Amino acid sequence: MLEFVGPGRFSRRESGELAIVRWRVASLDVPEPPKIVLEQPAPCSDSAKADETLRRALAPSLAPRHAWTVTVRFERSGSQLTAEGEISDEMDAPVAHRAMKQQSTDCSALSRAVGVWASLVLDAEVEKATAAQVPVALPPKPSAVAAPPPDQLWPAPAPQEKPQPESRLLLSHPEGERTIEVGATTFLMGGAGPGVMAGPSLFSVFEVGRGWFLRPTVALARTLQDITPSTDATWAATRFDACGRLPGFYLEHKGIQLDMCAGAEVGFLTGGGSWTLPFLAVGPSVGLRGELAGDLSAMVRAVAEVNLLRESTNYGVDPSLFVGRAEVGLSWGIR
Repeated sequence: MLEFVGPGRFSRRESGELAIVRWRVASLDVPEPPKIVLEQPAPCSDSAKADETLRRALAPSLAPRHAWTVTVRFERSGSQLTAEGEISDEMDAPVAHRAMKQQSTDCSALSRAVGVWASLVLDAEVEKATAAQVPVALPPKPSAVAAPPPDQLWPAPAPQEKPQPESRLLLSHPEGERTIEVGATTFLMGGAGPGVMAGPSLFSVFEVGRGWFLRPTVALARTLQDITPSTDATWAATRFDACGRLPGFYLEHKGIQLDMCAGAEVGFLTGGGSWTLPFLAVGPSVGLRGELAGDLSAMVRAVAEVNLLRESTNYGVDPSLFVGRAEVGLSWGIR
């Protein structure tokens, strides 16, 4: 235990924490009267009265810290007297300066005016220093921690908060909140058969975890322009994609998401009732999914594939190496 016996000094009677607090209190700056300096000789007929008037005006004033000085000097130019007042701190750095003039041979009036000015400045500095001092308080005691059960050696770890979906690169949901969607699109396709083909497709999306989705699709298309029976072709296929979904940093049901997928497609191409070709292709796809309202979303999608089975027919049908498809559609979130 320490006991306070003077500024910054203690005896061993009180606790260390209280001793630190008392030391801080004893170390705080205490306002003191300033030192008053009237430079002599003053060019006045009433020098003694001017000095007394200045000290009387500053008698009730205090400085924020010790060793502050108020210096007053007089100068005469003809019949005009000039009084300059300067306030400096304990480091002799200037704090404030003021000059006043009067047509007179007496200095008392100017001395009183400079004293009033210096008193106002000192009062303002004391208030500023007092407001800047931070109240000293005892450090808070650590809160009691519940002891672990007797059969548990270490306390259980604190539960971790679930991260928000927007904090990850890929959109993912908690285990019991995985997404399932169904939807339909219309598309235009080129490269699979004789000319441009169009048709519908049905798809579904299943979230399997960690931001990854499976997307099975069934599609059917026919040529848009039937020039000859051989070009009257029908294409049917099923595609299976594995996708990663990148969320936009928006509120739920108010944003756009990017699906980046890779998959394979298998099916057939038949035309004119006289020929049929197998179809097998692999390649990536990219889709933009915009949330509209509730569980309804709009989407646009592009598919680029490499045709692995390029068989030709005797009817002038020669599938291209590259197949492309553009899709537009809607999806509905089941959950």
